[in-house]
Amino acid sequence: MAALRPQALPLLCGLAIEVAWGCLVWLGPLETQIPRFWALLLPAFLAYLAAAWWVCRRPAGPLWPLLGLALLFRLTLLASVPSLSDDVYRYVWDGRVQLAGINPYLHTPESPAVAHLRDGLYNGINHKDVSTIYPPLAQFFFLLVCALHPGLLAMRGALVLVELGLVVLLVRILRQRGQDERRVLLYAWNPLPVIEVAGSGHLDVLAVSLLLLALYWLEAGRRQAAVWAGAGALLAKLLPALVLPLFWGRLQGQRRLLWWLPLLVGLGFLPYAGAGMQLFAGLQAYLLKWRFNDAFFSLCYQLLKDPALGQDEAALYQAKLLCAALLGLVVLWACWRGGDLYRAAFAILGAYLLLTPTLHPWYLVWVLPFFALFPAPAWLYLSGAIFLAYDVLSGYSTTGVWEEHPWVLWAEYIPFYLLLVGQPLYRFLKSRTH
Repeated sequence: MAALRPQALPLLCGLAIEVAWGCLVWLGPLETQIPRFWALLLPAFLAYLAAAWWVCRRPAGPLWPLLGLALLFRLTLLASVPSLSDDVYRYVWDGRVQLAGINPYLHTPESPAVAHLRDGLYNGINHKDVSTIYPPLAQFFFLLVCALHPGLLAMRGALVLVELGLVVLLVRILRQRGQDERRVLLYAWNPLPVIEVAGSGHLDVLAVSLLLLALYWLEAGRRQAAVWAGAGALLAKLLPALVLPLFWGRLQGQRRLLWWLPLLVGLGFLPYAGAGMQLFAGLQAYLLKWRFNDAFFSLCYQLLKDPALGQDEAALYQAKLLCAALLGLVVLWACWRGGDLYRAAFAILGAYLLLTPTLHPWYLVWVLPFFALFPAPAWLYLSGAIFLAYDVLSGYSTTGVWEEHPWVLWAEYIPFYLLLVGQPLYRFLKSRTH
């Protein structure tokens, strides 16, 4: 009992979080119960913050109870049915299409060529008129899971296994950096990955895991393995392409290893090359048409927009170019500045999330692992406030109209930016007074 006393607060917080997840599963489909979802999420998030504060302030205690509770959270959410996002339906569809010997990039789900594959899960697929946007390693993952069992639970369970590997990797990274390994709680107990991976089954965790593995191996001096892992991350999602330039400064004397990147990526696309330019049709549709929950991009667009137009396509294009240029400058700055590899990756991925025209809640999974290394109040706040974006489902589930409300953006981003700017300003002013 004495050994458990230092852990009393985080364990009580963990119990409170688990109760919230149990209630969430009991609620059933959430898209029509968003206010209740928020009501359960708020105490869970506050309990998470209290546990995170305790772990950061009290660097002593066993790791295993924290990991055990993290696993319990995910097993509980696996009992739910995905209702906040339908992406996992597409994953299963792509896997089943491949099992039938068909290139998943060739046909949209509504195409007559794949009509014979439609089953009870077909109605859950989003954007049936758009071909798949997921890169080759993601497609191989879908194929592998569906070969075992083509269902939603199997797909989400496989992604939870991947995420458990990410948690173990984070513990290794914390040890590598000489930091308290219990700080893995800042990722493992955060409600966002529990909901978005175990609950909704989002693929991003696969690419994030491979990217973190690449950074870990790069820091450990295993440079060739790091390049291979980086190529794998790029083949799972294209976003790691922004972080891979950091490898240049870390491969001094062995930069020839970077030639493996285009070679491995090319080999990854080779099995699907029969689709030709259709390989990128879904991605093109995403880049051109998708926009949701954006903050800085929305500000740029409003400044460039012609007030006389309802939808100004020219201003949208200019805003995308401006944000892409700013993101490029962040990448160049991170590469030039050098320093902490993980902090540089965090800066690049964080900049992308703030500049992108589309910011779904699960996109934050890209920066959440870095919370264990660099607890940042602004990002911690956003990881909880981002769930306000699901307000859009309340109307969409009943009327079919996808309409965002301005108050959501204000509630998400005003406190976030105040914290983002205020914390370094406070530290600067404090240093000047001493």
